[in-house]
Amino acid sequence: MFPKRHLLGQFLLLTILGLLLLSLFDSNPWWKVVLYALPTALITTYLGEAARQAMSPAFAAVLQGIAAALTAYLIGLTPLFRTTFGTLVGFALLVSAAEIVLPRRLKQERR
Repeated sequence: MFPKRHLLGQFLLLTILGLLLLSLFDSNPWWKVVLYALPTALITTYLGEAARQAMSPAFAAVLQGIAAALTAYLIGLTPLFRTTFGTLVGFALLVSAAEIVLPRRLKQERR
C-alpha cells in the first residue's frame, strides 16, 4: 500500500492542475474539480505505484497523466462536468510533466 502522504500530494497536485485547466478553461465550478480530484488521486496513485514497479518512472508518469485525463473525460460524459479535447490533452501533459519533475525535485531537496 502507498503512503498517505503520497496520496495527499497526488490529491493536491490534481486539484491545483484541475483548477488551472478544468475550472479556468472549461468553466467548471471549483467544488466539482475538487470532487473530481478525489477518485482520480486514488486511481493515479495506484496506477503510478504499480507501473513504477514494472516500468520506468517516466512511462509511469505518462500513464498517470493519461489516466487523469481519461477520468476527466469519463466524468465529462455526464452533464455535470464539462471538458474539451484541448483541455484534456493539456491536462494529461501537465500531469505527466508534474509527475516527472516533482519527484526529482523532492529527491534533490532531501539531500
